[in-house]
Amino acid sequence: MALMTGPDQHVLLWVAPEFLQSPGIIRILEQVGALDLKSGEAEEVMEAAAKSGGFALSGELVDAHHGAGMWIAPGDSKSLRLMIPWAFVRCTVLAEAPQSSKIFGLAADLSPRSNGKSSSEPGDKD
Repeated sequence: MALMTGPDQHVLLWVAPEFLQSPGIIRILEQVGALDLKSGEAEEVMEAAAKSGGFALSGELVDAHHGAGMWIAPGDSKSLRLMIPWAFVRCTVLAEAPQSSKIFGLAADLSPRSNGKSSSEPGDKD
């Protein structure tokens, strides 16, 4: 299946958690603006990615047809390029414009919970 590419094509990638196992990769993601971590948060980020089965990474699509992986310009950077090897890309969503802000992990993890259940589960009563 061929990916559509065009000017100003935005991409949202679901990336395997193993991609974050290198301190060097975390540092690169910080430098390009894809992660904004405070001191000591790297372990928490890696743990959250492992529990979620990966993490979301967004940016402008640069090259979807490279043999080694997908090239993106993450964040607001138009001059920096980051290649995500195909072995770590789990899912790709393309759009003509950015659809949401950066979210790490699953959006369901951000929803309010009561008694260990999310408020949108079947059988919940108001």
